[in-house]
Amino acid sequence: MDYMFDEMIFKETFNVQDLDTKSQDVYRLRHNPNKRFKLFPYKANGKIHIVCELEEIISEFFKLALAIETEEIVFEELCQKMKKKLVISKDDEPIFEKTVKKMFFQDNKFMAKNIGLYACQSKTENKSAEELAFFVFCILGLDDMDCYFIQEARKKYPYNVMESLVVDSVESIQKERCISEKKYFAVINGIQEKFKSDFRYMLANGMTEPEDISNLLDLYYFYYVTQTCVALDNFGSGNRDNRVDFYYALDWEKVSGNRKCCVNGWEQLQQKINHLFCHSITLELINQHKDENLMYDYIMIQEYIGDDTEKDLLVAEEIKKVEKAYVDCIGDYKKFGEIVEPNGVNHTDRAIKHLFKCVEEQFLNTERKRANRFYIEKFEEYAKNRWLKNRRKSGIVLNLTERDIIFLTKIALRDAEKIRLNDLFKEYETRGIFLDQTSRKFLQEFFTKLNLIDKKSDSGDAQYVKRIL
Repeated sequence: MDYMFDEMIFKETFNVQDLDTKSQDVYRLRHNPNKRFKLFPYKANGKIHIVCELEEIISEFFKLALAIETEEIVFEELCQKMKKKLVISKDDEPIFEKTVKKMFFQDNKFMAKNIGLYACQSKTENKSAEELAFFVFCILGLDDMDCYFIQEARKKYPYNVMESLVVDSVESIQKERCISEKKYFAVINGIQEKFKSDFRYMLANGMTEPEDISNLLDLYYFYYVTQTCVALDNFGSGNRDNRVDFYYALDWEKVSGNRKCCVNGWEQLQQKINHLFCHSITLELINQHKDENLMYDYIMIQEYIGDDTEKDLLVAEEIKKVEKAYVDCIGDYKKFGEIVEPNGVNHTDRAIKHLFKCVEEQFLNTERKRANRFYIEKFEEYAKNRWLKNRRKSGIVLNLTERDIIFLTKIALRDAEKIRLNDLFKEYETRGIFLDQTSRKFLQEFFTKLNLIDKKSDSGDAQYVKRIL
């Protein structure tokens, strides 16, 4: 199907108010992302809860992966089902019920602490956590094979007697789930297969505690969003398979402003993260066409055009129609005409970049700058809580804690007894974690203190890191 902008769909999606009811000098639409193009799971609303701990999304993530829905587990009903499977005296029932409550309930909510029960945890009242779980599920591309690995891990988990009773008692409340909701668009490739490899290894080897699962989701959620920000900022010249190296510092080391972790880390990322909402709106605008099942990002638009000069000119004209329809509704900003024509790989790329600048300028120079900030902070606050550290004069840098190092090393070595130190650094890099030479030296000292370095010679290349049990 040829790419064509549909103004009627645009007016419906963006709730455009007619000039009959609104003056030409006022703002006549609502910026509604994720209607026709689903990019990120954030809202431009200051009252929306920010998810900073990914343990909050584990239950919903597993429900999606297993394609199941569960009813709410009620304490009294669960106890009755469990007692039917036991021979228990009336006198012992209060003690039994007290034990069940202590082990599985918190504030009258069922709390899952093992993989057999994650999908049964009480439904969160936090809609942001549910939406983030769906986003992570979509962009990491989970499929039937992942479902199989989860099911196998559930069967093999070493449940205690009480856990086994609960698992048996809740099976009847699970039902098949059909996911009809429009999925999020995965902008970049490659990360998905690496995630699946790590996830399946962890499932097969008992690394399924909430801390392990949240560590893995933290790693790949952050990796995906940061690299997607880079790809989006490259517009039509973006590449789904390219990666930018972002450098981290170790939590316990001192850093100076000229280190890679300061220059090629959060400071470089921050500029791109500031564009999250503008890209979300720009892509929503571009996707105001008749086929609601087809989502175009910047790269796909270029793939659609190919080397066809005529098609490039036609699509560029359609993008200009998008821009005109949009700016005509932004009557409270009068400087669109001052936006400089950008460079680009072709006419369409330049038209899209100009549209993006129109979106950005009206956000930065009107009261809607608050909405822009609210959207960005949903990811920014998560990053500050999980991956960043303020180094005062050296600024904010990407940060690895001892917990991160131990987790990364476990999934890098897997079943191997040891790994060359330099190969371990490469394993980190395949997961988006880069360290400069100074950080590598501190990390080597850390492993030495833990007695994990197997020294074959004085050469750094001949040093091995032993498996962490």
